[in-house]
Amino acid sequence: MLLAKSTILSRPQVRPAASRPRSVVVRASGQPAVDLTKKVQDAVKDAEEACAKGTSQDCAVAWDTVEELSAAVSHKKDAVKADVTLSDPLEKFCQDAPDADECRVYED
Repeated sequence: MLLAKSTILSRPQVRPAASRPRSVVVRASGQPAVDLTKKVQDAVKDAEEACAKGTSQDCAVAWDTVEELSAAVSHKKDAVKADVTLSDPLEKFCQDAPDADECRVYED
């Protein structure tokens, strides 16, 4: 026969509001908008300079950066095309207000 011990949980100590340390909560509202095409242009300039002045390894690394940024631009465009709510403002509106007249769907 097993006997279970009763466990007494203590309550956390609550300090009055005046003696509590103040804290500030900071929340990010999202990532800042990044102009990837500008970054690609800057990376191309940097790569051209690296190839003119640096070693072949520096040149290769710089062009790899250009390739990665170009791929990010392409993926971002594909994501916008794939997400109907980003490419069609009416779809976004209908998600927020499905009962609106503009969002009615009629079937024959």
